[in-house]
Amino acid sequence: MRQRRREKPAYQRLSEDLRSEIQEGRFGDGERMPTEAELRQKYGVSRHTIRQAFQNLVAEGLVYRVPGRGTFVTGLSRRGHYLRSIGTIEELMAWTDTGIEVLRPPETKTDAKAAARLGLPSEEVMVLVVRRFHEGVPFVVTHVYLPPELGERLKAEPLSLQGSGTVLGTLERLIPLPVAGASQDITAVSAPPHLSSLIDCQPDEAILYVERIYFDADDNPVELAISYYNPRRYSYRLEIRKRTS
Repeated sequence: MRQRRREKPAYQRLSEDLRSEIQEGRFGDGERMPTEAELRQKYGVSRHTIRQAFQNLVAEGLVYRVPGRGTFVTGLSRRGHYLRSIGTIEELMAWTDTGIEVLRPPETKTDAKAAARLGLPSEEVMVLVVRRFHEGVPFVVTHVYLPPELGERLKAEPLSLQGSGTVLGTLERLIPLPVAGASQDITAVSAPPHLSSLIDCQPDEAILYVERIYFDADDNPVELAISYYNPRRYSYRLEIRKRTS
């Protein structure tokens, strides 16, 4: 028997509709969104569904709620804000609707910490630095650390500068086993002065710092990526589902 396709929950469909209206300019920065009563009348959904939908938009940084006054659009709805939703390793490796710029091509450096994270026998690593854009606006700078021999192979490969092209996607063609997993740490740090202008924020402004190690199918580290995100231009959503069998 064909398994019936599961429909999206009502709150998720509503949040998608409201998100589209915000991004299309239907509601400007600081403008109040429709009330719960107005949305109930328009969509025929419950108050609980509306609140869940707004919670999604609050988590993405698109709206904020003021008790007794309503829900208002934030500045993150402006051009250049990128929302990334991740639920699989394939989605983690892809960047849709973005472009990439190589700020520093691969070069050999001594970095004991990065080499240790990659499980290398010496302190030498290959490092390159890239910056990513959404709608022509920069939002992240990433330092990519690789085993030296893998970095040498990367030098001979053209890196896609548009769309979902990634360093890791290029690397996967150069290694015998596929990328199968990743481990990441996320925290907030002060923007380093030498990087702040590259993602259009102020020195020492709070930004998002992400360290991610990718592993192949045998759990061998293949890449360490350290990224600095402008949080006014980037939202990260992790979707987790309960195992059903």
